[in-house]
Amino acid sequence: MKLSQKTISLLLVLLVAFIDYMGIGLVYPTFSSMIFHTDFELLPLDTSTSIRGLYLGFLLAAMPTLQFFSAPFLGLLSDQKGRKKILLLSLTIGVLGYGLCFVSVLLKNVFALILSRVVVGVSAGSVAIVAAAIADLSNTESKGKNFGFYGMACGVGFMAGPPIGGILSECNFFGMVGYATPFLFAGVLTLLNLVLVAFWFHETLFLLVKKKLNLSTGIQNIKKAFQLKDLSVVILCVFIFSFGWSFFYEFAPVTWIASYNISPTALGLLYTFAAGFYALSSGLLIRYFIKKFKDQVLLFYCLLFSGLYILLLLLQLSYFWLWFYLPLLQFFVSILFPLSTTIVSNATDEKSQGEMLGILQSVQSAAYSLSPLTSGSLLGLTVNMPIIVSGFSMLFGAVIIGFFLRKMVFTSKIFKPKHKLLP
Repeated sequence: MKLSQKTISLLLVLLVAFIDYMGIGLVYPTFSSMIFHTDFELLPLDTSTSIRGLYLGFLLAAMPTLQFFSAPFLGLLSDQKGRKKILLLSLTIGVLGYGLCFVSVLLKNVFALILSRVVVGVSAGSVAIVAAAIADLSNTESKGKNFGFYGMACGVGFMAGPPIGGILSECNFFGMVGYATPFLFAGVLTLLNLVLVAFWFHETLFLLVKKKLNLSTGIQNIKKAFQLKDLSVVILCVFIFSFGWSFFYEFAPVTWIASYNISPTALGLLYTFAAGFYALSSGLLIRYFIKKFKDQVLLFYCLLFSGLYILLLLLQLSYFWLWFYLPLLQFFVSILFPLSTTIVSNATDEKSQGEMLGILQSVQSAAYSLSPLTSGSLLGLTVNMPIIVSGFSMLFGAVIIGFFLRKMVFTSKIFKPKHKLLP
């Protein structure tokens, strides 16, 4: 069956999302091993554990921090120049960034490695272009479904990243250092994506706009986001639950290792299983709920149930229970990200999709970068802190949305209308 131009373009931007999130997951097994395994000597042998942890925090935070600035800038630039040109630019930067990662590991230079993550972070601002292109390719009826596919691509990428990074880190090709090979793989995959977009992606934006651009767009847009009457509540909730979820997903292993003495292999399998269910939920399982319920109402209930469900982990029943616990949690969370993107997109006119979705990504990136930088001191209080912070972050977001909905009559406005919406 021959695919339409619209379908091909949608698949290609989903591939961009997949590679971006694979690159995020790729570094978890590699950076920790490079920093804390003294046999690699990325740092001097006498480097203390606290200093090693500081370097690891910088490596993990560099990408989302630069994404905070680049996402709104590239999103707004794509409103001016078109999606394809700016997508090609971001992918080119990504190839250079992964190439620098590869060389930095070969040279065992930690400062060059941090710089390479800065370059990759600039490229990762392409998520704003991806989201804007998906909005361009969707009508009101299909937008929730397509953003669900977007969440699925991100979930599958994040699921694939850790095992790919772990396996390639233990391989030596042509005498190269094993830790360098994951970045070579990511760079080649990004280059392939660049070629595919250059030849087969069709421009999705045909009404270009003229807006002022500057490097402080990220900071200005954060301020602008909270001044938007209809979207400020949703934007605030996105920041809160993104921070809480990042804290939980990155540092819950500390809690589980302390509570259940989980091995690294078992932990990797658990994460792969959870990410796989997230991808399945985003692509298939959430469709009925997105079609059935009003967006803001569904956001409220997902935040409420996510918060309560995360706090259940404080009971510390058993490691075995996690295999049944995580799928339902992943289901709730898999609704939050595509749903919040859909709400922002639906409230934005066609001329400003790139700008507004760039703002949304800036908010998420700010949360993701703050999490690894602030979590160390909080973990010193109790190993249960990832559960406590994440659970109450979700509940706090639900309270904010609840106040926003307080005047809504649930019996008449909780469900979406049954008639077909016009595109």
